[in-house]
Parts: sequence; structure tokens; C-alpha cells
Amino acid sequence: MSKALSVWYGQQPVGRLLLTPGRQMAFCYDGDWLTDGWPISCSLPLTETGDFVPPDMRGHRFFANLLPEGGARERLVRWLGIADDDFLLLERLGADCAGALQILPEGESPDTASETCHPLDTDHLLYTIGSGRGHWPGHDEPPRLSLAGAQDKLAVRARRQESRWHFFLPAPGTASTHILKLPVPDLRHVPLFEAFTTFLARQLDLPAATVEPVLLNKETLSLSERFDRRTEGERIVRLHQEDLCQAQGLSHAEKYSRSPTIFSAITEILREHSIQPARDIQTLGAWQVFNALAGNTDGHLKNLSLLATPGEGWALAPWYDLVCTLAIPHISHRMALPIGGKEDPQNLHRNHWEAFARELGVSPRLVQRLIRSQAERLQENADTWRNAFQDQHGEFPALQEVLNIIKRQTRKALRDWL
Repeated sequence: MSKALSVWYGQQPVGRLLLTPGRQMAFCYDGDWLTDGWPISCSLPLTETGDFVPPDMRGHRFFANLLPEGGARERLVRWLGIADDDFLLLERLGADCAGALQILPEGESPDTASETCHPLDTDHLLYTIGSGRGHWPGHDEPPRLSLAGAQDKLAVRARRQESRWHFFLPAPGTASTHILKLPVPDLRHVPLFEAFTTFLARQLDLPAATVEPVLLNKETLSLSERFDRRTEGERIVRLHQEDLCQAQGLSHAEKYSRSPTIFSAITEILREHSIQPARDIQTLGAWQVFNALAGNTDGHLKNLSLLATPGEGWALAPWYDLVCTLAIPHISHRMALPIGGKEDPQNLHRNHWEAFARELGVSPRLVQRLIRSQAERLQENADTWRNAFQDQHGEFPALQEVLNIIKRQTRKALRDWL
């Protein structure tokens, strides 16, 4: 087992992750990176010593936030046959994380030219769904990749040919282009609801990543195009990003914030680090308005990310993980991030949104315009957009409950929120 891991950005060494006796991770920037590089996180500045050593947990938390959570992590640990340990998981899975960084055992360097992929056929995907985690065909070892979140996911290459998707599992070092989300036990409609909720956001001209449903026998999966990847000729280039837990030096356990000033903290980060802070703060406001209208109570800090322009700053990334959770029974229906101190999206009023505007540091009239614009368009077009979605992807009776919730939320918005 390694006692240190190397962190790379392309062919450039960024720093080292060191395992301490208490099995916490220290992060140290490379000397050349300190001289010529840029901060890989808003929480890991170059202006300090360059070393983030426990009890300063910012380095540990940044990298631990790249790992899966919850049931997906538990299944992965059992399958790998290793201890549930952040360092061990990064050692095995860090070659294709969210963003552009690659985490490799010391002595290894990234193969940025690797384009090796293995076809995923229907039988293999069905096995993956049944087993809870896939592996690349012909090998006993899993691909070294990590995707944060509690839902089972596969990072894949995806290619559409004649209206049909073909999937490939990247070998270690090869960048993926899409995220394939698998059905969740007892929550089988989550991929469908994500695809439809995201479709509605895009119909509203909101900056959401592309997501669509994929039918596999009787299963519905969702396929998300990665916004942290870019195609340059024949190559897939990784783009650096971090989520809002990483940006604040928080652990993934703190992604659900009950603080009545959480949006003040986020806007402070945007004002300090964003290339276009005014635009991003307005986009942040539109994101929370859409969450409330669409019944997405799971919009937490790890569902907001920043994309880096190295050496210049950050910008809010496209929206992702948009799901009408109010249509899913037996899960929490409290807002992940409160609105004006209120956690119940079905009992919001004008005073909550005015408090929300104060947190953002914007005029209440701006928030009212965001609400009115989205609510009126959803109310007028929801049925038409549902029909357009089904014309493209097939009939889904389960979407009626999503539609009912959105209609109820828009009525309340136009009546009670303005």
C-alpha cells in the first residue's frame, strides 16, 4: 500500500497526498506548482504555506469529496474488498475523477493520450445494475474512476448511432464523456425524473447540463453529458471543477446546510473568486427558484459546482442532479438549503423570498422577476413540454405526478411568493 499519492493536472505534477498515522490525508503543493500554478480550490490557496496538514482538514476534505457516498460507497468497498478508507479508495479510483485532476500512486504518471475503451453491451449493463457496480470486461480489477454521490453511476464514453446509444467503459487513464446513472433500489423513477426535470430547466433556457433517459429492457437509466469534459479534435480534454463543499473546505457530510445564511456564504465565494460574480449570483438565485418550483428538495452544496479557468478564476458550472423529489415518497421533502430560513417548499411566502434576496445581496425585485418568469412559463407550457419529452423518448405515466407537483408549485408561487 502506498503512503503517498501524486496529484496531476495533465502532465504537470500538482502536489502530493500523504497518509498520516491517524489515516487522515495531508496535501502539499509541488514547489514548481506553487511558483507557476494556480489554486486547485477556493479553499486551498497558494498564498499560504502550500501545505495543508491535519488538524487543518481542508486538503483531506477536498480530495475525499471526489469519492462516492452512502450506499454506492458501501457496495464499492465490499466489491473491492478493502477497508472503507478515503486514502485507499483514492488510490484505487482516482484516475478519472470529477474535474481534471488525476490521483495516482507515486511513481506513476498519467497517460493523457490513452483512448482505450471497452464496449458495454446490454447484458453487461444489466449485470452492472444487478450487482450494483460494474467492471471493465475481461479484467478482475475495476476501472480507476470515482464519481461523488450516493447513486450508482458509471463514467462512460457514449456515442449515438442511428438514434441508439452505444456505451464504452474507459480503461484507466482514459477520460469519460458521460455519466450513466443506474436505477436506485426502491427509487426506480429517479433517473427518469432527473431527465424530465432537467429537460424542463433547459426549456426555460436555464443553464442545465444535458440529460436524457435511456431505456434498457424494463429499466430506465439517465445519461448525463459531462460538462467537465471538452472534445478537441479526436481528444477528450478534462476541465477542472470543484463543488461547493470543496470550495468551502467542508466535508460531504455538511452538504445539507440548515444555516439561514448559507447563500450569503456562497455569494461571498462568488464575489471573491468568480470571473463574473454578478452573473453567477443571479444564476444562483435562478437555480434555487427552479428547485422550489420543480419540487427539487435535494439541491445541496455538492449539486453546485464551479468550473475553473486556470490562472483567471471560477464560474458557476451548468446545473446537474435536478430531480423532482417531491414526487418520490419516503424521502425527505425538506429543502436541502433553506429559503429565507424556510425548509418546506410547499409553504413558502413572499417574506421568505425577500430574506433570500437579502442573502444574495440583490434586490427583492430581481428575485420576484426570476420567480414570475419561470412560474408563468411553466404554468403555460408544462403539458406541452411533457408531450414533447414523450414524443422524443416514449410514454412515461409516472411523469404525471411530477407535472401535478410543478403545477401546484407554480400556482402557489404566483399567488403566495410574489
